[in-house]
Amino acid sequence: MGTRRAAHFALAIALILTSARGALADQLTDRAKQLLQERKAKEAYELLMPRQSERAGEVEFDYLLGIAALDAGDAQQAVFALERVLAVNPNYLQARAEIARAYFVLGEKENARREFRTVRESRELPEDARAAVDRFLSALEPQRTFLRGHVEATVGYDSNVNSATDKTAVALPALGGMIGTLDPLGVQRSDGFGGIGAGASLSHALTNEIWALGSVAYSGKFNFEEDRFNTGTVDGSVGARWGRGDDAVIGLPAGQWFDVDRSRYRRSVGGTAQWLHNLSPSQQITLFGQYAQLRYPNQAPRDANRVIGGIAYSQAVQGTYSPVVFASGYAGREKERDDRFPYLGHKPAGVRLGGQLTFTPQAVGFASLGYEYRSYNGTDPFFLTTRRDQQLDVTLGLNYGFAPQWVLWPQVAYTRNFSNIDLTDFDRP
Repeated sequence: MGTRRAAHFALAIALILTSARGALADQLTDRAKQLLQERKAKEAYELLMPRQSERAGEVEFDYLLGIAALDAGDAQQAVFALERVLAVNPNYLQARAEIARAYFVLGEKENARREFRTVRESRELPEDARAAVDRFLSALEPQRTFLRGHVEATVGYDSNVNSATDKTAVALPALGGMIGTLDPLGVQRSDGFGGIGAGASLSHALTNEIWALGSVAYSGKFNFEEDRFNTGTVDGSVGARWGRGDDAVIGLPAGQWFDVDRSRYRRSVGGTAQWLHNLSPSQQITLFGQYAQLRYPNQAPRDANRVIGGIAYSQAVQGTYSPVVFASGYAGREKERDDRFPYLGHKPAGVRLGGQLTFTPQAVGFASLGYEYRSYNGTDPFFLTTRRDQQLDVTLGLNYGFAPQWVLWPQVAYTRNFSNIDLTDFDRP
C-alpha cells in the first residue's frame, strides 16, 4: 500500500470520525483545518510547525500538527505530536488511527498493527472507517505462503561423461595379472551436452514458528553424441521448519529418481535433518544428518543404506565485495545390504570450503573446493585389494543477473579421483 493511498484511507477515517472536543478553535487551527481539507498538507505543516514550542500539549493543535506532518512526509514528527495527544487523551480515536498510519509509513509494523487493532475494536468506529482500517491490517499481515518456481537451460562440454578411466586395459590380479581389455563404453568418453531443468518449492506458515515445506525438481542432461550416458533426475521433498530466535530445526523426508539412458538406475528414499544457529547476524553454524536407502533396480548387489553427519559454518565478512565464506566437514557410512558384497560399501569422510564475492549487485562470483576420502568395506575380488579413493572437486563460476528474474551462470568444474584401483582412477576436467 503506497503512502498516497494510505493518506487517502487515513483522511477518510479523519472525515468520518467527527468529534465534538472541548478545545477552543482559533484562527491558526481553523486555517490548518482548511488547508488539510484542501489537501495542502505541506502548507499546513509549515503553518503549524513554527508554533510548536509554544502550543505543544494542546490536543487540537498537536492532532492537526500530527496529520499535517504525516501527510507532508515527516512521519517521525507526526509520531511525536500524536503521542502528546494520546498522553492527554488515550481514547482519542482519530489520533490513534493517525499514529497507526505513521507507524505504518515508518515501517514499524508491530506498532502499527497494535494501534490499528485498538482502533478497530472501538464500538465508536463507523463501518466505512472500519473497512479502511481492515485494509491497513491486511497489508500488515505477514505473508504466510510462498510459492517459487524456476526453469533453466544449460549447454557445455564434459570431458568424461561416464566418469571412467582413460586406460583401455587393466591388470587383473585375481587372474594372475592377466591384462583385461575394457569395453569401449567403460573408457573415458567426452562430448558436448545440453540440459534442461525446472522446479518449484512451497512454504506455508502453520504458526509463527512452524512452516510446512515442500519441493520438487527435475534436471536432465543430454549428450550430443554419447546419448547412452544421458541422465535424468527427479528430486522431491516434504517436511517442516521450526524456528525461534536464533535457532531453527528443519526436517525433510526426501526421495530421488535417477535414470541413465531413460532406464531406471537408482532410487533413493530418506531424508535430512538440520539444526541451524545464528551466532551473530553474520555468522551461522549448522549441524546436519542425512539418511538414504539406495536401491539399484538392475544391480541389486549395489543396494545400500547411507548415513552421513556433519557440521557447517558460514560467515559474511565486511569489506570490499562483501565476502561470504563457508566450510563444512562430514563423515558417514554407506553399508551394503548384501553381506556377500562388502567391497561395494564404503565409509566417506570429507571437507568442503567455499565462498562468494559480490562484484556488483548483478554479478556474484563463487568458488568451492571439496575433498573426500572413501575407505571401502572389503577386498575387491578382481583386484585383490581394499579400494581407497581420494576425490578432489573444484568449481569456479559467476552468477550474473542480466535481467529481472533471469540469471546467467557460467562455471567450470574439475574432478580428480585418485584410486588404488586402476579401473576407478579418473579425472574430469
